[in-house]
Amino acid sequence: MEMPKFPCFKVDISNCKDNLIHQFLEKRPSQDWLLLAEYAAQSEQQLWTAWLLSQRSFIRNRALARSIDAEFLRYMAGTHHVSEAFKKAGISLTQKIAWIVHLPDYQIKEEQICPVVDLEKSRQMLEVLVDSLGISHIEGEPEITLEGLLKLGINVATIDDKTEDIIIGFTISSDLNS
Repeated sequence: MEMPKFPCFKVDISNCKDNLIHQFLEKRPSQDWLLLAEYAAQSEQQLWTAWLLSQRSFIRNRALARSIDAEFLRYMAGTHHVSEAFKKAGISLTQKIAWIVHLPDYQIKEEQICPVVDLEKSRQMLEVLVDSLGISHIEGEPEITLEGLLKLGINVATIDDKTEDIIIGFTISSDLNS
């Protein structure tokens, strides 16, 4: 199945105050919205893999985190530990750029978990959210970078045709790495 564009939006957080995370948690529409470090989002396929694994974990009552956003972050960070995931893939006050991610709802079709994506609605909700937080939405797509891979704990010498497979394996390994 071909996946739609993942609702992941680049934002400039350089003008934020110390309480951005607290404000974000108060103002976000639901737990389906989260902040992610700029380097943590490396590709669309990585985002969809983390989304599918986190949804599957909750459906099967095997999630390690108490909320879907934290479970997604755990997969993005490639770790079994929720607290480590926040350190590895969550935002810090030193960062100037981040991602706001909207985890899509799902439906089960022929025993498969399929996303229900309304990018326009997500964008509208994003604009309300960024306005209320005093940050700005900027153009950008997730991009594989050596620096980002290293910060996540993926040590590769060069980016090549196999790099995305390595990222996906890293994401899947979250259930194995303790």
